[in-house]
Amino acid sequence: MPTALDWLATAEECFADEYGSLRQGLLTSVFSLVIGMERIFHLDEMEDAGFARLCGGRRCPSRHTVGGWRRHLPWHEVDAFCRRTCPWHLLHNEDALVSFDEHTIPRWTKKFHIGKGYSTTRNKYMRCEKLFTGYDLVSGRFLCVRGTPGNVNLQELAVPLVEQVLRYGRPRSLHALFDAGAGKSDAGVRALWDLAEQHPNLEVTLRACRYPHRMRTWKQLPSGLFVSIKDPGVCVDAPPKEVRLAETETVLKDEEAAQAIRTIVCREIRPGPKKDRWHPLYTTSTQAAEEVLPIYRLRQNHEQGHRVEVHDLMADAVPCGYDKESPDRMRPRFHRGPLQMIGWLVALMYNAVADLAETLGPDHVGDHVRTLRRKFFNRPGTLYETPEALIVYLDPFAGQDELLPVIDELNVGNHRLPWLDNRRLVMSLTPPRGSPRRTVGCHC
Repeated sequence: MPTALDWLATAEECFADEYGSLRQGLLTSVFSLVIGMERIFHLDEMEDAGFARLCGGRRCPSRHTVGGWRRHLPWHEVDAFCRRTCPWHLLHNEDALVSFDEHTIPRWTKKFHIGKGYSTTRNKYMRCEKLFTGYDLVSGRFLCVRGTPGNVNLQELAVPLVEQVLRYGRPRSLHALFDAGAGKSDAGVRALWDLAEQHPNLEVTLRACRYPHRMRTWKQLPSGLFVSIKDPGVCVDAPPKEVRLAETETVLKDEEAAQAIRTIVCREIRPGPKKDRWHPLYTTSTQAAEEVLPIYRLRQNHEQGHRVEVHDLMADAVPCGYDKESPDRMRPRFHRGPLQMIGWLVALMYNAVADLAETLGPDHVGDHVRTLRRKFFNRPGTLYETPEALIVYLDPFAGQDELLPVIDELNVGNHRLPWLDNRRLVMSLTPPRGSPRRTVGCHC
């Protein structure tokens, strides 16, 4: 709740709120993610008094209230909110390691002809929209998001996203990592290399597209150029993989040999009848090849973050960006505001839950959202209202003592709920029968 109140205060400064729906729209969008509500129309069946008070009132808001707020979010106000809530402080004067990637959101509409993009999970081009994100691999937090139509590619936004991180994050140094989507064309690769030349504190590494003519060249490299290393991988207790690394240079299309870029050719040896896997990397880094590879492998944490967003925070259910009231269904208008706003709230909730897991202690670091939801979030309790406070008593459950540090911090913070006559929020655990209730920092 304290974090949500901070987001609400920021939103009140960024949005006009002509219809007075901001508070309920924002808080409902946030806490529906907390409890695992998959679709906005599920609000029609929600009658929980506790959820209503979380969402800014005494009654649960309707889907029409929340949906109306979402549909009319102007993109410039959304951009202002995103900039002010991005965790740029994680990068200030630090040696930053940031991954940039796209997430494809399938759209199953047959009424509107919207842009198509490639869906890796379905292995085909289909109607979709996209969220482009930056992810801090050091802290494991999302940094920024950008919503686009489905026909926009990573290579089109690679340079703007890096520039955004450099401008607002102000890192001491930045190593930017990209998947092959940022290098679908040699022009896109060159644009990133030109940016790295303009910023001495910037390094770029991206996975090269495995075009047949270049793969033939890379596979013909002399075996003596390859150095064998053992890659332990990210899975615990998994046997190490044998990876052979070789360095070469690649001349991009219509360029001179003097402009050739450093290329690390990674050959993963697969025993048995399986073919070896080749992973060429373009990089501006001056580090040794055996150091660049494990750094690049950290991108898997970004991919894992996307999976958590999809399966735990319903990222694929964010509002569409195409305007369903467009007069021409063959060319519908695109409104970035709703798509980007809710997509960013998903990322913010991912970050907030990760912060909470660290507060709970080392045993919970790395717990996914659904794990904490099962253990702590979706718990019954009893609400008491006094003239000065809203008191929440959670029913007893196994492992409840792990919440004590969080509850203590909440109660000491003296957080007020403006929609409940500025009552103070107080939380307490209900101890076993016969023991006194423990309410920390409550003077109501």
